[in-house]
Amino acid sequence: MDTFFYIIGFLLFIQSAFALIATARFARYALRRRPARQTRYQPKAVVIVPCRGLEHDLEENVQAILAQDYRDYEVIFVTESENDPAHGVLARLLKQRRRLSPPTWMVVAGEAKNRGQKVHNLLAALDTLNSIDRRVEALVFADSDMRPARNWLVELVAPLGDRHVGATTGYRWYLPSNEESDPAQSFASILLSVWNASALALLGERSGFAWGGSTAILRENFDEIEVKERWQGALSDDYVLTSAVHEHRQRIKFVPECLVASRSEVTAKDLLEFTTRQMRITRVYSPRVWRLACVSHALFNLAFWGGLLRLIVSSFTGTPNRSIAALLAGVFLLGAATGAMRAFVAARLLGVGHGRKWLAYLSLGPVVSLIYLYNVIASARTTRIVWRGIGYDMVSTKETVILHRPAQRGQTGKAAKPRKRPSSAPSSSQSRN
Repeated sequence: MDTFFYIIGFLLFIQSAFALIATARFARYALRRRPARQTRYQPKAVVIVPCRGLEHDLEENVQAILAQDYRDYEVIFVTESENDPAHGVLARLLKQRRRLSPPTWMVVAGEAKNRGQKVHNLLAALDTLNSIDRRVEALVFADSDMRPARNWLVELVAPLGDRHVGATTGYRWYLPSNEESDPAQSFASILLSVWNASALALLGERSGFAWGGSTAILRENFDEIEVKERWQGALSDDYVLTSAVHEHRQRIKFVPECLVASRSEVTAKDLLEFTTRQMRITRVYSPRVWRLACVSHALFNLAFWGGLLRLIVSSFTGTPNRSIAALLAGVFLLGAATGAMRAFVAARLLGVGHGRKWLAYLSLGPVVSLIYLYNVIASARTTRIVWRGIGYDMVSTKETVILHRPAQRGQTGKAAKPRKRPSSAPSSSQSRN
C-alpha cells in the first residue's frame, strides 16, 4: 500500500511543480513592465453588455463602462425584455446621465428559442449595430457584473493593431464577501475566488481561451472567422469564439491591465451550482480541458487526501511513513506558493489588498480540488444546466434546447424583435441615423 502512495504522491508532486512553473510564467508576463506609447491603436469601438437580473453593484459597474478613457466608442446594453429588473435600472441610469458621450443604446432582444439567452442577446445587439453604425471597427463584449478601470477599453483594444492577434481577453478576479455576520457565506465566497483563480495559468501572450466577460475582436476578423454563424444554436459565447480564433491559427492575447474585479457573495449551494455549471459547459465545448481536469483532480485527491488518511490510520496502528508525509508536505507547500503567487499578481494588478484572506489562497488548494472533483463527477452525468433561471440541455456545441424559463409578468412567450432605443439626448440618437 505504501508503494502505491509513493508512486501517486511522486506524480502529484511533479504535477504541482508544473502548476507552480506555469503560474510563475503567468506572473512574469502579467507584471513585466511595458513601454509607454504615445500613440496607441484606437479604432472606433462598441461595447456590448448583455444584462439579466440585478447584479451586485450593477449601477457602479455600468457607470464604470460609461466612463472609459477612450477616444471614440459607444455602448449597447441588451436585455431579454423590458420586464427584466436590469432594464428598469439601466433606463433610469441612462436617463440621468449628464454627458452625451459615449452614445448609448438599449436593445430588447426577446426570448431565445434554440440558443443561450446571452448568445441571443449578443446576436440581437450585433443586428442592431449593423443598422445604426457600420463605422465601428472593434467589437468588445463585457459582462455586467465586472467593474473595469478607466483604461480597460484602451488596453483591451490596443493589441488588436497587431494582425497576428485574433482577439484579446481580460479575466475576472472574484473579491470575496466581507460579510462577517455570515461566516458560511464568507467562506463560500473565498472558495469561489480560489476556485476561479486556478484558470490564470492558462492566460498569457498565447492564451488558452477568451473570457466572454471581457473580450475584444476586430469586426472584420469577427466576420471572417464566422463567429456569428457559429453562435447560432450555441450556449457558450466565449468557448465558440475561442475555438474560431484558434482554428484560424490566430493568437488570443491576455491583457493584464484588463483583469477586473467582480464581487463574490455566494452561499455553499450557489458555489456548487456555479462551478458545476461551468464544468458541464466545459465538458460539451472543450472536452480535452474537461478530461485534463478530471485526471489532474482525481490524482490530487487520491494522492493527497488518500495519503493523509493513510498517515492518520498508520499513526494509530504503528509508525507513520515519513516519506509519504514529506511528499504530502511538499505538495502542500508547492500549492501554497502557487496560490500566493496568484493572489499577489491580482493584488498588484487590481490595486487591492486581500487582508486576512491571504491565508485562504495559500491553504485552500486541497479543499478547492475536492470541489473540482465534485464538479467533474456531477458534470459527467448530464449536459443539462440552469443559468440565470433558464433551463438548458446542451445537445452539442451547435444545438441547445431550452427546457424551461421563469415566468415574467407581462410576457406573452413570444420573442420580441430587437429594438434600438437611444438612451441619451436626442442629438445622440440622431447622429446614428
